[in-house]
Amino acid sequence: MTFYSREEVMNFIHTLKPLGDGSQGVCYVDKNFRKVYKFYRSYLEFDDILYTKEEILQFRDIKSATFLFPQDVILLNDEVIGDITPYRHAKNLCSLNPLNIHLDRLIKLLVIALKEIEYVSRRGVNSFDVMYNILLGNKFYFVDTLDYSINDRDYKDILSDNMKYFNLGIMYFLVDGLFDGVVRQNKILREMYDLKGRDISILEFTIELKKYLAEIVGHEITCLKEARDLQDQNVVEYHLKYDRDAMLRERIINIRE
Repeated sequence: MTFYSREEVMNFIHTLKPLGDGSQGVCYVDKNFRKVYKFYRSYLEFDDILYTKEEILQFRDIKSATFLFPQDVILLNDEVIGDITPYRHAKNLCSLNPLNIHLDRLIKLLVIALKEIEYVSRRGVNSFDVMYNILLGNKFYFVDTLDYSINDRDYKDILSDNMKYFNLGIMYFLVDGLFDGVVRQNKILREMYDLKGRDISILEFTIELKKYLAEIVGHEITCLKEARDLQDQNVVEYHLKYDRDAMLRERIINIRE
């Protein structure tokens, strides 16, 4: 997609719906065409262009329904000012209430996501900045892949790196400020949690957490809210490790006054 003036770019942006912004740029969506248009901060703030067309599109031929790689670039004349990725109806994990997540469904979606991570790892893709770029909808999705790279390191090393921050993101999503105390009481959970995502199975962690909570409350649970009596009390805000949406955090975490 090529524009020939900043005015033309702004006219196009006005036809779209704002979706969100981050460190790399500002995103807009066209739900009719199921596309997300990201305009880079380098363009919006009149800075130097940071990415080339080749860098942005290096993953375009990797067919993944989970990793939402850019499929095209946005140009202003010959300069790259943004990219275009597929749109999926999903929300960032850090804005979702983990207490309402159906755990059995989560476990099924984890299986799918882990297979996708294995697939891209075999293609030499090294992910980056994953934790706050995980979406959850019909499945997990990974976005903001601009700083991903392709390298020829050993598959197991790439896979370990790619798994680490996904594992950590899911663990923090489920536990941080909510069930840290419960995790500390269980040797299996505690040891995995302390490894901070490295060389663990997030699938085993989630299954064990669900099982252990059920043992304590005395009946099977489907959502974490069924174990709210076990939730951490008087949480110290600066001890939190996971940056949840501020309004959500205020609702679900018992912050000490």
